[in-house]
Amino acid sequence: MIHNTQTRLVSLLKQTAYVGLGFLVMLLIVGGHPSGFILGLSVVLGISFVVCYENKISRK
Repeated sequence: MIHNTQTRLVSLLKQTAYVGLGFLVMLLIVGGHPSGFILGLSVVLGISFVVCYENKISRK
C-alpha cells in the first residue's frame, strides 16, 4: 500500500514539473505577455498531457 502511494506521488510530481516547465517555456517564448489564446492553448495542452500520462499508467 505504501509503495503504491509513493509511486502515485512521484507520478504526480513528475506531471506537475512537466506542465510547469511547459508554462515556463511558453512564457519565455512570448516574452512574459501571453495572449488569451496562447494561455488557453497552454492550459488545454497541459490537461491533455496529464490525461494521456494517466491513461498510459492505467494500461500497465
